[in-house]
Amino acid sequence: MIIGNFTYNKAKDTYAGEIKTLTLLRGKVAFRPAESKNGKGPQYRVVIEGTPGAVELGAAWRRTSEAGREFLSVSLDDPALGRPLSAALMPSEDGAGAILIWSRPAAKRDAPAS
Repeated sequence: MIIGNFTYNKAKDTYAGEIKTLTLLRGKVAFRPAESKNGKGPQYRVVIEGTPGAVELGAAWRRTSEAGREFLSVSLDDPALGRPLSAALMPSEDGAGAILIWSRPAAKRDAPAS
């Protein structure tokens, strides 16, 4: 399910757009480059632009799919959420931007009785 649409600014290496679901309506969302001191930290911070400053929503890491496509693995969190929301920021088909994709995690099956 597509929950966000973003444009990419190559010169600044940033994404800007919005996230929209039935309960999460956020405009002016940006993926900003983040510096990692140990190489394991996120490559981007996900923030909402506002006055007087930005508020952090989550982080994103560069990944490559099994098919060889590059994307960002995104983790968004909020005190109102029961747990962090995981999504993927994928290049759009036209290449002009990116889409934020979310899918419901598969339900865990109970272990078989012994």
